[in-house]
Amino acid sequence: MNITGKKLRDVYTFGDGKLYLYNNLVIGEINEGVHVTIDVMLSFFEFFLENYKIPFGYVSYRKNSYSIDPQVYKMLPKNDLLKGIAVVSDQKFSSLNAYVEKSFFNGRYELFPTIDAAVNWLDKIVPLENNDINVSDNSVA
Repeated sequence: MNITGKKLRDVYTFGDGKLYLYNNLVIGEINEGVHVTIDVMLSFFEFFLENYKIPFGYVSYRKNSYSIDPQVYKMLPKNDLLKGIAVVSDQKFSSLNAYVEKSFFNGRYELFPTIDAAVNWLDKIVPLENNDINVSDNSVA
């Protein structure tokens, strides 16, 4: 997945979807028809803790239709490295679900129509020193 100003480090494929890893950003793409339970969310969360030692943001790219138990947000362990969750969807039902989920999450959580808008928001809340962009000339580091 090509994100302006970000360098893709790796892509991990799981039974439930894919994770696109950047230096201070994770983009998750869940497969069609999956039901995200606490076990699925905790496995993703463990993966984040193993792979990120600096603050990062998470983009939930909802191009596929799937369900998520909003209670999972209350069950997540405390993590000071996860600075925010940005949900990307242009589907009305998915957007409504995201608003419900937001009420269960104790942290920064916003909904966006595009990945670029989501990444721009996360770049504002994840410390600048972790960004992949060289501010002096706007080239990718």
